[in-house]
Amino acid sequence: MLDAMKYMTGAAAKGRTKSACIASALEDMILSGKLGEGELLPSQHELAEMFEASSRSIREAFKQLEAKGLLTVSQGRRASVKSNNLDQFVESLSDTIIRSGSSNVKLMLDLIQVRTSVEVSAARDISRNPNRKDVVGQLKKLSDAMMDLVAPIKNRDKRSIDAFFTLESSFHKILVRSNDNIILNAIYENLSPLLDQSLSYSYATTEEYEKKGREYQYICEALEAGQTDLAVALVLVNLTNLRKRIESSAKKQISKAFA
Repeated sequence: MLDAMKYMTGAAAKGRTKSACIASALEDMILSGKLGEGELLPSQHELAEMFEASSRSIREAFKQLEAKGLLTVSQGRRASVKSNNLDQFVESLSDTIIRSGSSNVKLMLDLIQVRTSVEVSAARDISRNPNRKDVVGQLKKLSDAMMDLVAPIKNRDKRSIDAFFTLESSFHKILVRSNDNIILNAIYENLSPLLDQSLSYSYATTEEYEKKGREYQYICEALEAGQTDLAVALVLVNLTNLRKRIESSAKKQISKAFA
């Protein structure tokens, strides 16, 4: 089936629990296609021997995989692979994140933290992307379109404001996709509604819309000129400002609630 102990030794070195190591090993086998949809797993006793673990660790691993939509676990029966489809796995994982019980603000702040790591990585690596010119070209069109909306936004035109946020969302998506990581992109697509919601912490003045549009243009200019460090710094500034807006909005909501 797999070199269970070799896998466990490597995973344990990272400080993970036995159940987490077992879940990861089985998850890898399912998503790689080594275990097909509908296929029965060895019994819990057999898996416990294979991984030199307790039955409790096996049961905990099963619970983790069942929560992700990868296993079907029934009393008195061997567990079976529910799905080895990546899209279904990602959708289930996204649902688990969204239903985790975290407050909406905390969840969005966590997502911003992840988005920051991903986009900083993308900005740093884009110079090595063979499609660099196309990616930067798409980003530039979006940032220019945002700036074209500043004038009508001065008149508080709602359609222009909505269009600005749509363009802003597309900018972030293209930057993330430039990482060319299939799993990461799939997770991002499933979480994008929540990520887009974070952008809806709208700017109070026309000047703020204009400033934000300029930020995106500066990112494009840095990427186009191959100024990687500057591009990374600008992406950090952009997302740090977004985080501050979310935190500020949350504080205002709490103040109103206790007023």
